[in-house]
Amino acid sequence: MKHFSPLENIKCITKVEKIDLKKSISPHFSSEFKKKIIGQLKTVEVYKIVYRVKKLSIVGYIVLPKVGDDLPCLLHLRGGSGDFGMITPKGIIGNMLPYAAEGYAVITTQYPGVDGGDGADSFGGEDDLLCIKKLRDILKALPSVDEKVLGVKGHSRGGLMGYMLLREVRWVKAAMCSAAPTDQVDRTGDRAGWKDHQKRMWGGDRAGALKRSPIRWVDELPRKVPLLIMQGSADWRVLPRHSFAMVHELQKRNHP
Repeated sequence: MKHFSPLENIKCITKVEKIDLKKSISPHFSSEFKKKIIGQLKTVEVYKIVYRVKKLSIVGYIVLPKVGDDLPCLLHLRGGSGDFGMITPKGIIGNMLPYAAEGYAVITTQYPGVDGGDGADSFGGEDDLLCIKKLRDILKALPSVDEKVLGVKGHSRGGLMGYMLLREVRWVKAAMCSAAPTDQVDRTGDRAGWKDHQKRMWGGDRAGALKRSPIRWVDELPRKVPLLIMQGSADWRVLPRHSFAMVHELQKRNHP
């Protein structure tokens, strides 16, 4: 276990557990696809970690290639809220393993209060962002990783977290935000119950809505970070208008 001791020696990490994902491979996969996943798993190490963010214990996962140095890094930001959308073994196989098998150090976090962690998820609150920022410190402490080469990808709520991260830091080199809600101020056409959901998560006040609406602060996104936006046209959880409007505003500014 090449990475166990280095992870265990990182100051903010309080627990490291190596996990075996072979038993989580879906029986519905084709034999060819199962064989591919088993082959990928042979090339990586998968760990569940518990790490400290201020006084909170937070749960995260990291998938690391068994060989190689100066590994490029990728932050995977999960969607959903609370336990819905939480990182699972099957999610690691689908969302992290393919990248680690290509030579990336891939790391993710549950949000506060999820998977046994402390605190409470607030859909983009201060603690949520601090949990993500701390992942870079963990990568930086690993001897085989080059945290200066770091990208971020997020889907749905994770895409929103990606935008919010880009607004606050300057160490992300490339980003992909998929089906991200970009406007919490204008909820026109959003799914039933969304407004009440947001009230439960963070209060629903206008200041909080603006903070969670990247369409309202496009000019604060770093222009030197290439940004890929993806969206499914039939998405009903996050309407396509959110991504379309974001693309329009970025194009007006010749944002890469």
